[in-house]
Amino acid sequence: MRLKGLDLNLLVALDILLEELNVTRAAERMHVGQSAMSAALARLRHHFDDELLIVTGRRMMPTALAESMRQPLREAILRITGVVEIERSFIAATSTRRFTIEMPDHLVPVILPALTRRLSDRAPHLMLEVRPPIGDPSPLLHKGELDLVLTPSIYSDPEYIIEPLVTNQLVLVGWRDNSALQVQPTLETITSLPQAIVKFDRVRLASILSEQQLSIYGGTGRIALVAPNFSCIPPSLVGTNLIAILNRRLVKAAARNLPLAVWNVPVSMPNMMDVMMFHQMRKQDSGLAWLRNQLHDTIAEIDDHG
Repeated sequence: MRLKGLDLNLLVALDILLEELNVTRAAERMHVGQSAMSAALARLRHHFDDELLIVTGRRMMPTALAESMRQPLREAILRITGVVEIERSFIAATSTRRFTIEMPDHLVPVILPALTRRLSDRAPHLMLEVRPPIGDPSPLLHKGELDLVLTPSIYSDPEYIIEPLVTNQLVLVGWRDNSALQVQPTLETITSLPQAIVKFDRVRLASILSEQQLSIYGGTGRIALVAPNFSCIPPSLVGTNLIAILNRRLVKAAARNLPLAVWNVPVSMPNMMDVMMFHQMRKQDSGLAWLRNQLHDTIAEIDDHG
């Protein structure tokens, strides 16, 4: 299709070129040869009467015109993609679609095994790529590189559609043979024990926790381990007198294979919610709606099995 003399496929090429700033990588993403991508860039330069990408040292940089086109072009392509998805009937049993989602590590051992079994049964040809959180996911959602982000609600971005997924109860956990955990610990007991934590955003947590609740997560002088993720904390407690405050479903999954003692936190703690976040342009995406329903059903299945 042509619009004002421009093949619209060239706009897709331009969008990728502006993202990659590299002809070779852009060609790989479009599954064409480097010469074909160079030819596309030449045609774009002729149409817009602008270099669009210029070589500076060992890099390519966008011209002022190209930079001004970057955002509206990306939004236009996302809108077109949304229209295509509206018209496409998603049939899970035969779909070969690839979904890319971001999932925090405290949900991976809880959700992923059951979700994989569910998808294998209902959508055997579908591909699911699960990525760990690395910085702000908003740019990747906006560029369409992420279909869905699972995240604690305190990290959600109101610019995107937010859908509640699961509410997590916090529990106290430690090694089953820890002498201090043979009965329900008191606040005095747990504040006397060393603690394992994951580095957290104290400012955001302070918006929903009192100072006393926040201190339960890791009071001054009590932190013995700052772990790289939540999933590695339960096995790290075994054989030690360390304790941790973790979400109940994660602890339950770990306790199937580890000698853990699980108790209530002796201070009233708010439940922490995880949500699903996706782009407004994907609101009518029937495939993504199906995947979100599978996530809801997976949580319900996990809870039904105790």
